[in-house]
Amino acid sequence: MTAIRWLSLAALAAAVGCSGGAGRSAGPSAGAEEARSALFAALDAWKKGQPKALSDRDPPVRFVDDDFAAGMRLTGYAIQEPDRPIAPDEDIPVTLSLRDARGKSIRRVAAYRVSTSPAPTVERSGR
Repeated sequence: MTAIRWLSLAALAAAVGCSGGAGRSAGPSAGAEEARSALFAALDAWKKGQPKALSDRDPPVRFVDDDFAAGMRLTGYAIQEPDRPIAPDEDIPVTLSLRDARGKSIRRVAAYRVSTSPAPTVERSGR
């Protein structure tokens, strides 16, 4: 048996045999819900001006965005495909309404990549 085939079978067995902890179902829908929660938590914290709320979550959410780091204020956002599942490690396009330090309004489309393992991370992608 080739190493790749053996690893595939081992991964499948682990996914089927391990149901995860305290009532959480393992699988795509569990990862999608965790990714959705992390993305909305990050954007809502930015919009409210409360980034500390992300580190107070259990588990904490790491948020990386150049506009956020530059001090831009998020005044609104819209997920471009709101009915699409937010799968981990995929680019999620979001329309951002921003305000710079001088009060100038800026609207732009950004893409965020959300990872759920080992910890929730929401990171602006290069897209």
